[in-house]
Amino acid sequence: MRGTHGWAEVSRQRKREIIEAIATNRATKGPVHAELDLTDRCNVACYFCNQQDLRTKEAIPLPKLTDLIDELVEGGLQSVRLSGGGDPLFHRDVLNVLDYLAQKKVVVDNLTTNGVALTTEVARRLVDHQAREVIFSLNAADAGDYARMMQVKPALFDKVLENIRNLIAVRGDSIFPSIVVQFLLDKTNLHRLVDMYELGADLSPDRVGINAVLEIPLERIDEKILLERSDRDTAMPLIEEILRRDKERGILQIDFAVDGWNEMLWVVRDRVGTPAHNAYPQSPAFKNENGGCFFAWYTAAITGNGDIRPCCLLLNPTVKPLGNIHDGQTFTQHWNGPAFTQMRDEMREVLLSKSKVPYTPKRFGILKEQCVTDGLCWLKNMYFRYDEEFYTELGTALDEQRKREVRFVGRGAKARKRAAILFIESRPRVKRSYDWLRENSRPFRAFLKRRLGVNLTDSV
Repeated sequence: MRGTHGWAEVSRQRKREIIEAIATNRATKGPVHAELDLTDRCNVACYFCNQQDLRTKEAIPLPKLTDLIDELVEGGLQSVRLSGGGDPLFHRDVLNVLDYLAQKKVVVDNLTTNGVALTTEVARRLVDHQAREVIFSLNAADAGDYARMMQVKPALFDKVLENIRNLIAVRGDSIFPSIVVQFLLDKTNLHRLVDMYELGADLSPDRVGINAVLEIPLERIDEKILLERSDRDTAMPLIEEILRRDKERGILQIDFAVDGWNEMLWVVRDRVGTPAHNAYPQSPAFKNENGGCFFAWYTAAITGNGDIRPCCLLLNPTVKPLGNIHDGQTFTQHWNGPAFTQMRDEMREVLLSKSKVPYTPKRFGILKEQCVTDGLCWLKNMYFRYDEEFYTELGTALDEQRKREVRFVGRGAKARKRAAILFIESRPRVKRSYDWLRENSRPFRAFLKRRLGVNLTDSV
């Protein structure tokens, strides 16, 4: 069983509570899922790690962790992801943490680790407590490239391979946890793509994941190392080869957020005649207009220094924390406080506007462009869209709220502004005309503001 970002652990009643909270613009009792970044300590310094720029030497002490878990469980917590700016297995009390989560019936939905500290004792707990998924960030096909990407001594590479094999041996016939070996591509190692696949397959995991390095935070390394659209021609025969080799195994999970690469991938899939074995399904009830993020009602991330952050993809210095668990307030107080409330307001605007509201920093104080613009966040594209009943009910609830809150007549300036955004952004010709007028006509902007109370350059 693979991880689902906790969604498989959520009851139908709780999902309906999330929908009702979105519709009525209020908080849920607490997060159903949380990322607990137990420690900022890590033995590697991956050049592509966005969280490295937030890294401290801190870890959440065990007494604070158990109090936090108790509070989150009281609010309805069902599952956690263990990951973070450091490696979660470098927390000195990680065995006790795993035992306490199991005692509280909180599922470890995902553990993401470089694997160096995945000892036999950790492996046994992951199996015995039925953790859903372990992702090993192996990233490279040999020790030399591992040292380049992770910035460590090459000898650790063989240790990680040994630990992967050991977890598979400890697991035996159990289906828990699902084991993923993950590789990352850049211009330096693209030619090793087939070697990556073969190494991953030789380890006998449940899935071999292959993706591209997408960004280098704070220009830590020259961005020329990142793959571009023009690298498709080099990659195409290599991808075709691994798809052919995987045709019977069906363990490959491959996807690219590089411009033009997924189009190439589907061409090669058609040529080879192989489906996307490990693709994430999408139900007929899912519509992009209802596909905005709902994490402010569902989850949160807590880092090793105690910072509370919106989600695991917004762990970087450009995003301010929503609070800190050491600042004298409870997590629940933060969950109901002004920062989370603002984030819910911003997410709700995206949902009410059918994901048509354009992103600008002026409009959104907490959300970033990937939270607002369709297709930029891979996380909300993966784990949830298969849920037919949820998206049917969410769509119905949002349509009812749009009738009340997105209209030109009778509901105030905010309702008129939403209606104007939706009208303009849904009609390409109107939008082109509006954009020209907005840039070239001050009287037009004044007219909209005076007659309709709408200024689309203001924050939502």
